[in-house]
Amino acid sequence: MDHQFWHNIWTERKIGFHRSDVHPMLTRHWSGIARSSAAVLVPLCGKTLDMAWLAEQGHRVVGVELDERAVSEYFQERQTTPSEQTRTDGLEERHADGVSIVVGDFFRFRPEEPFELFYDRAALVALPEAMRRNYLRFLASLIVEGGQGLLITFEYPEDCMNGPPFSIPRDEVQGQPWFSVETLEREDVIEVYDHLREAGVHYLIETAYRLTRNEHPV
Repeated sequence: MDHQFWHNIWTERKIGFHRSDVHPMLTRHWSGIARSSAAVLVPLCGKTLDMAWLAEQGHRVVGVELDERAVSEYFQERQTTPSEQTRTDGLEERHADGVSIVVGDFFRFRPEEPFELFYDRAALVALPEAMRRNYLRFLASLIVEGGQGLLITFEYPEDCMNGPPFSIPRDEVQGQPWFSVETLEREDVIEVYDHLREAGVHYLIETAYRLTRNEHPV
């Protein structure tokens, strides 16, 4: 999956993954994860409304998104003009109303200091199995020891569809060495995702996990 794949997704408006509401698992579980007003990293953020919700809770939110259209639409839909700057890692950053979105490849992102909190609803599930361990390893490098995050994944019969979104087995999440894992909630949500039901998926288990960055990740 190269960069052009995701640019095409936004160009062709194949964005069924974008929700028109704040994710209910975020609102149900975030209070058990958040630490005061610590900054929150949101990888592969798209234009999710979840970032605005997190900012409303008092957090400084830093999203990272490859496609410039998604970033522009996020701010346009809020009728705000963001400030812009070039970061020391060479990526462009836009900021308004407590939300900064860095435009570019997540693996090139180099924050000035690690984050205490993160939120991943659409990053891990967007990656094929061959890329997911590298993603989690890199994510762990951006989080302080003991830092926590909310991870939301999908599980579905893999013979029904070739992702993204990809089905992420529980043992894959629990078996990686960088984060300790606590399952918070599991729910069949296929009725919520029309585009996946139409693709032939007949059940879709959405799972919320609390991830805590291990002290000495491998």
